[in-house]
Amino acid sequence: MQLLTFTMGLALLSVVGARMPLLTSARAEQLLGKWYLKRWAGDMPIPERKWRDPLPPFTFERNNFEELEFRMNLTKPIGCIQFKLVLYEGEDLGTFFTWWRHLIYIHFLPGKNFAIAYFRGKMNYQYYQIMMLMGRTLNPNIESLRIFKEFVRSKMGQTAKTKKPPHAEACELPKDS
Repeated sequence: MQLLTFTMGLALLSVVGARMPLLTSARAEQLLGKWYLKRWAGDMPIPERKWRDPLPPFTFERNNFEELEFRMNLTKPIGCIQFKLVLYEGEDLGTFFTWWRHLIYIHFLPGKNFAIAYFRGKMNYQYYQIMMLMGRTLNPNIESLRIFKEFVRSKMGQTAKTKKPPHAEACELPKDS
């Protein structure tokens, strides 16, 4: 009877392990190009209306110093502005640092057309976390969404909710004179 219970326990562990595929740590070169924010979740104190703001695509590019840079063109009352954030590669694959020394993990889902970016850190003396599912296309992908929801639950518990921001086209930056 104990052997049967032990065998069933091992079988259940293998099934649970099979549900969540291995994520692959991202290298900077693999991230280059255009991405879309598909879903996000977190407990940062962001006003609810901001979670619903339409978001344009973003890119990862190398800047003039050959550093990886996150870029997103945002529409503001003053016009189109480009938000830039340099990401320094950490010692471990899939880890990136901002100039504030915030650690961001980026891991590919199988196929490398979708990835999860995850941050957990201290701001204003409190720990917060935020995570996003990003994809190279706007096309829906049920499997990537399932994996992301499972990832969110593993970090935030069963009651965690994901949000789907509306998509916006990127605004055009003014030409330099």
